[in-house]
Amino acid sequence: MSYNRTIIKSRTTLWRCLRRADFKVGVTIIVALILIATLSSVIAPYPDEGAGLITEAAKQRGPQPPSAEHPFGTDIVGRDMLSRVLIGSCYSLIQTILVIFGSLSIGVILGVFAGYIRGIVEAVVNYAIELFLLLPSVIVAAALSVIIGPGMLTVVLSLILTWWAWYARIAYVQSRQVRELDFIKVSEALGFRRVYIAFRHVLPNVAPPVVVQSMIDTASVLLEIATINFLIGSVSASLDTPDWGMMIGYGFRYITTYWWMSFFPGLFLVVTAFGFILVGDAVSEESSPNLRRRWRQWF
Repeated sequence: MSYNRTIIKSRTTLWRCLRRADFKVGVTIIVALILIATLSSVIAPYPDEGAGLITEAAKQRGPQPPSAEHPFGTDIVGRDMLSRVLIGSCYSLIQTILVIFGSLSIGVILGVFAGYIRGIVEAVVNYAIELFLLLPSVIVAAALSVIIGPGMLTVVLSLILTWWAWYARIAYVQSRQVRELDFIKVSEALGFRRVYIAFRHVLPNVAPPVVVQSMIDTASVLLEIATINFLIGSVSASLDTPDWGMMIGYGFRYITTYWWMSFFPGLFLVVTAFGFILVGDAVSEESSPNLRRRWRQWF
């Protein structure tokens, strides 16, 4: 399949997705999240408290249930939970983008080189893929939190280290198929360098299915980020970083008395993950003829 045919297929898939109601709903949720994250410091009623500062007003206020002044209530130290959740959307979105982009870039490049160049590169990358596929992200995050300390960098690095191998395996399998096609053989016969062929011809044909898989995995990455912050970040004595998972974990300590501390961050997390799931499922089905055929037979 040539590069032009890959572009045409991608455009056709996007056109089919735009006609689906679930894709439109998912995109609407994601766009709303991006707008909230971008304007969070502006629309948050108490931006300083949302960023983690304990103001004098928060100390005097203390924990309060949802009200007209504080629709999401306040946390244990009196900070406005609506501001915390809104600004937390920016942290969650940034972490998700960094994990997807980092693991996708590493996985695709290593998978293409292993599948096309072969030799020692193929053996080393395959062994690395098998090794990193076995690593639980929570264990890696716990180890990194001891080495470099807890924080957003720890969560992002731990997930990149455990997710790149999945994309590398897909890229590796696709590259093994692409390298046997005629236009690759012609490029080799013309004397082009193997690195040039890998980036110019193999990579453009391997990238689309891996990118589709990354779109499907976005919801899982978002939930895994929240899980790591829930399990590791919430053990700290303070709650300064406005991350949804950390807020859920910290508020879980007081779930019987201050239920709103976990409920509203969890609600935003579930709605956002649902939006990514809708988009990922639509792209997956429309990019695969077998899935489209299966759903038509069932429904």
